Amino acid sequence: MGMLDDYGIDTSEIEAPSYDLEDGIYEMTVGDVYVKQGSQAYPDRSWVIIEYLVGEEGKKKSELFELPADPENITDNERQKLGYYVARLLDLGVERAAVNDIDRDDLIGLRGSLQLYSNAGKGKNAGKMFQNIKNVKITETSAAPQPAQKKARQTAASNPFA
Repeated sequence: MGMLDDYGIDTSEIEAPSYDLEDGIYEMTVGDVYVKQGSQAYPDRSWVIIEYLVGEEGKKKSELFELPADPENITDNERQKLGYYVARLLDLGVERAAVNDIDRDDLIGLRGSLQLYSNAGKGKNAGKMFQNIKNVKITETSAAPQPAQKKARQTAASNPFA
């Protein structure tokens, strides 16, 4: 007996939705930015996670940037990983001098575009496909458009040159 039999629901003709977007360029909004401390597989690691709301449906896509295990003794590999994080902040419009002072609230809500592309996994992930993010660009923000000033209707009487 199936779990939904009591409700008279037959799911054999129902298609599961795909949560992956096709590879391509999409509009996005930065939805959240936070630090994750450890995981089940790697309890001693930490990551900065940037979540993007992508496309018209606002599907969530995330980037993870691994942080150094010991900030006092950063390895070359950790320095490279931290460089990817710095590069992404620069892509998000953060001035180089402000990277150390950036707060999540400074990033949440930024709008722009990004490119999704798929890669085959390597090593223990061989045979799996992963969708990655590149070419993040922020839409140039400008001052809110101001309404045009109303002009007084000119008549022959109000025009000194007539």
